[in-house]
Amino acid sequence: MTRTLGNALLGAATTAACLAALSCPALAGSYSVSACSPSTSPGLWAAVNTFPTSFTMGNNCGGPSGSEIGPLDGSNQGALYAEDILGSGAASIPNGSQAGWIFTAPAGTTITAISYYRSLAAYNDPDLVAGLYQADGAPLEQCKIDTAFGTTNTCSKPNDQGPVAFTGLSTSALFFGIACRIVRPVLSCGAGGTIHAVKANMYSARVTLSENSPPALSALSGPLWGGGVVSGVVAVTFSASDQTGIKQQHVRADPGGVIAGATQTCDSMLAQPCPQLPAGSLSVDTRRVGDGPHTFSVVVVDAAGNQQTATSPTVLVHNQAAVVPPPPSVPPPPPPSSTVPRTKIRAVITGRRLRVSGSIARTGRVRVSWRSKRGDRTLAHGSRVVTIRRHTVAATFMLSRRARAGTTRIAVRSGRRIVAQARARRG
Repeated sequence: MTRTLGNALLGAATTAACLAALSCPALAGSYSVSACSPSTSPGLWAAVNTFPTSFTMGNNCGGPSGSEIGPLDGSNQGALYAEDILGSGAASIPNGSQAGWIFTAPAGTTITAISYYRSLAAYNDPDLVAGLYQADGAPLEQCKIDTAFGTTNTCSKPNDQGPVAFTGLSTSALFFGIACRIVRPVLSCGAGGTIHAVKANMYSARVTLSENSPPALSALSGPLWGGGVVSGVVAVTFSASDQTGIKQQHVRADPGGVIAGATQTCDSMLAQPCPQLPAGSLSVDTRRVGDGPHTFSVVVVDAAGNQQTATSPTVLVHNQAAVVPPPPSVPPPPPPSSTVPRTKIRAVITGRRLRVSGSIARTGRVRVSWRSKRGDRTLAHGSRVVTIRRHTVAATFMLSRRARAGTTRIAVRSGRRIVAQARARRG
């Protein structure tokens, strides 16, 4: 009871202090950073390999739009990957050795969630594992086998092209890759042979970071901070910074409405997604409020949604019934023919690859499916869910020799409705 009352008094005192200073932060909490395909950047994931004699890892990120979900065959194309070296002929792998990728939360942040596309595999050696681990070594998921050459000598967590997500985390780092962790009464893990004993592929990742520090807002100046009479369009200047950068800035008038604002371009691949504002400036049209005494508030918002507000002293707005300019008109959208392309797809088989591309007169997610037939007999089939961006569809499938022996037809579906079809031709 005493602790609850103390917290309540502290909250009341903080609120009173904010009102007195006319400057209060608003804490929101989180932002996300991305990595890998279709970009070629690993983002904040850093490479690590403590035993390169028998372990290898690398960056194969990149590819066409849609490649972030990864291939079905478990290969490392388009991925941040780690695996044992086949036929390395090396000495035994020491306990604790690891290779892969480490994500370290930037200072002042905590990892709370991850959503990613991956494939994991382990074979024959119970002491070699692949997976995703928290900073304390606790696995979020892992692939390992129980006994060598037993009924469970293979572990496989294939890429089903759906995201694997973990939420409710509170960790400073993540490790994705492979490791030697001795569980049997042996001294080391086995070196690479003719078949990979352990593999880990991450095709793309989106990590959510918690960050509750408000931006710093200072050096406010301009007529609105002069405490006198203002009219027309005036400038307010300020300096704003935050460890995640500044995403938005705007000015509110004391009636509550936003009368000026701007949004900056941010990059989710960076530790500081948004740029800083060492010399911020906004133009405020005082004719958008009535004549008389008013206060104005500058609000800056960081990448995580945390806000900082600074409120001006009272100024006297005096425009003598000047005509308030109308809000900017929004031009009508151009006719559909100039913005939405005609739906048309093509499919080409080159070697083992079936590539589907083209334009779709819609956006959102669709399912691209293929079926190879000889006469009335189906030889093979497959499908994948892709996201339509800028009315463009792109998907790549790997075909077996059996599938390539027949006639292959492709269909694009939205729900149960077919929106596009094509017949594959040889490249």
